[in-house]
Amino acid sequence: MVIREEVYKFFADYIYKITGMVYVPSEYYRLDSRINELVQIFSLKSVEDLYEMYVKEITPDMKAVLVNISTNNETYFFRDVKPFTLLSRVVLPEILTNFPNEEIKMWSAACSSGQEAYSMLISIRNTTDDANFERCRVDGSDVSIKALDKAKLGVYNGLEIQRGLPAPMIIKYFRQLDPDSWAIDDSLKFKTNFFEFNLLTGFYPQEKYHIIFCRNILIYQDNENKGKILNSIYNALKKDGILVLGAGESLVGIVAPFQQIQFDGYTVYKKDSKG
Repeated sequence: MVIREEVYKFFADYIYKITGMVYVPSEYYRLDSRINELVQIFSLKSVEDLYEMYVKEITPDMKAVLVNISTNNETYFFRDVKPFTLLSRVVLPEILTNFPNEEIKMWSAACSSGQEAYSMLISIRNTTDDANFERCRVDGSDVSIKALDKAKLGVYNGLEIQRGLPAPMIIKYFRQLDPDSWAIDDSLKFKTNFFEFNLLTGFYPQEKYHIIFCRNILIYQDNENKGKILNSIYNALKKDGILVLGAGESLVGIVAPFQQIQFDGYTVYKKDSKG
């Protein structure tokens, strides 16, 4: 089914407005499956019917469905192992030392269906003593309600837990519910809090978090929105707090007051102690 340029532009512009994700004309083809999925969800006959429906009025439910299918929820446990190794062996020990009497608050921003947040806790549990592990908590946020529902449930199928998790970790940190369903251990689940949050438009807390993971989301933003998100994250970090970005992301072309620190070839971003 051929989709008109006007239809592509309408959905691309609306997705940009609500999420900041950029679809330039040369990448409109990436919207094909999402637009056609919307046609099926709303039991419509054609893309043109869908277009007319959205142009007429976008209800909260229509907005939520579009957000759920337009965001990239590709994720898996320990996606790119190095950030988790750095978290447990370098970043967290420094934070624990700098904040000896505080609960350590971490944020998995754009957490999708929760694998990143749980991977953070598994990595910490494997390398940290009981007392320090008890001090750690992870918040997870995403714009997709569907993804968050899965994260809160903490239940994954066999394929999902096998992506990035060796068998000993599966046995240690999951319980099997049925032949193709595994639940995260309660000792980890109870240390998480998942909530809906739009990194572009949300109201950020001030100096709340010691560590923030915001990986593989800025690559979909233009420089203006990257700068807006990064400066908001900076304000959400405590002094001496650490930001971890994706391996392919950087602050090039962005004005943000982070101090860049290299650990084993991986760059993390620190909020200066003077704030």
